[in-house]
Amino acid sequence: MNQLFAFVLLIASVVHFRTSETTSELLIDPEYKGNITIYDQPSGKVIAAVKQNFDEEDFLFLTATKQTTDFFYGTLEYSISGKQGKGWIKKGKFIGIYARNYDAGKTLSLYAEPRKSSKTTFTIQNYDNRLYQVTSINKGWVYVKVEHQGKIKQGWLAPDMQCANAYSTCN
Repeated sequence: MNQLFAFVLLIASVVHFRTSETTSELLIDPEYKGNITIYDQPSGKVIAAVKQNFDEEDFLFLTATKQTTDFFYGTLEYSISGKQGKGWIKKGKFIGIYARNYDAGKTLSLYAEPRKSSKTTFTIQNYDNRLYQVTSINKGWVYVKVEHQGKIKQGWLAPDMQCANAYSTCN
């Protein structure tokens, strides 16, 4: 009986781990003043429309679990109140992530593919506190777009270099 219980516990922990591997924590730009529409399916029926709660500083984040070319699917949640809605959210410039290369001299690499062994497409030498637009997700990796010295740079950002916290750094 104890072995069965241990086996069930092991399986449950592996299933949870595998599920969490495929999610990406993303931010809704804390300065974004527009509506975020939640759909029942891509370009489908509107379930809800929400906005940032600036009065309470209760900002939105998105736990994205899947995507299409134009939409992320997941849970949109207020950071403080915990109110949430689940559905499809149209991709846009207001969905992003912060980088975690806080330490002096720590570079930030963007990759051609979602793995560290792939070619580096761009390296940022100094911390940049701007929100990086997220256009795609893949097993915890996010494909970002950022303007750097007047040029748009793109690539995959590793999970350990992402910060989805609107209130403080992630160190």
